[in-house]
Amino acid sequence: MYHNEMEKIIEKVVKGDIDKNVLMEYLIDDFDCEKIYDSDEELITDAFFTLKHYASGEEEVSKDEWMYFLECLAGKREYNMETKMSITTKPPHRQA
Repeated sequence: MYHNEMEKIIEKVVKGDIDKNVLMEYLIDDFDCEKIYDSDEELITDAFFTLKHYASGEEEVSKDEWMYFLECLAGKREYNMETKMSITTKPPHRQA
């Protein structure tokens, strides 16, 4: 559910091809938030809420985290919350 859509939108975020306001509208209009929240797909749920928090300005997201999501969505890596958290909690001076 939503793998291709998430991958495409995250690619646009990484490239800087989408404004945060446009992103928020897209997330609201094109995704069923309840279906995502209730799904057992932790990758999709986490990616969706990360995009939503990013679009609202609640949090900044490192390129490393976006790349991790892209690799998982493309099937190159298996999603794991601990691995993702290790990326998000790296000290800023160590992020690539």
